[in-house]
Amino acid sequence: MRTITLERINENILKHSKSADAAIRTSSTSKRKKKSRTRAPGEVQALNEISVARWQKAVRAGKISRLGDRKLYYDYSE
Repeated sequence: MRTITLERINENILKHSKSADAAIRTSSTSKRKKKSRTRAPGEVQALNEISVARWQKAVRAGKISRLGDRKLYYDYSE
């Protein structure tokens, strides 16, 4: 069985790291691809209604407090 020392592994990594990085850069795209689909109009409306209802429920429960002119605090604890 072949044995390799940790020092030899580190040398090998340092020796080939530039070429490996270059190969990764050339094979990958410059920007990350966004994986999403366009929401249907009905789905958008349903999600908006759910969000508004949750916000109004939190307001009624007193979980939202104003910290300043433009800052609000939403207490997420149950």
